[in-house]
Amino acid sequence: MDNENIYEPDIISVTDEDGNEILFELLERYETDEDVYVAITEYRDDEEEIVEADYEVIILKVVEDDNGDEYLEEIKDDMEYEQVSDILMAMVEKKYDVEYFEPEQ
Repeated sequence: MDNENIYEPDIISVTDEDGNEILFELLERYETDEDVYVAITEYRDDEEEIVEADYEVIILKVVEDDNGDEYLEEIKDDMEYEQVSDILMAMVEKKYDVEYFEPEQ
């Protein structure tokens, strides 16, 4: 059996403000000189869920606190979000051979 094509996702555990643990799959990571950004989607391990799921890709910024711990935060600057989102989505589309459409504004 050829094991080279077995997909092993990078899983990120995120705790929400209510203390609930949510698992996300890291799709892609993009680094600039100053910042790190990630494209993630909610992790699903059930085959039926994977087929049925409407994968929403979430773009977040990786921020380090004073203790050196990393956490994810929303990108508040619209221009920064647009630039990073375009780059990350292009990387995701190429890596996974998929196309995402931009919702009409």
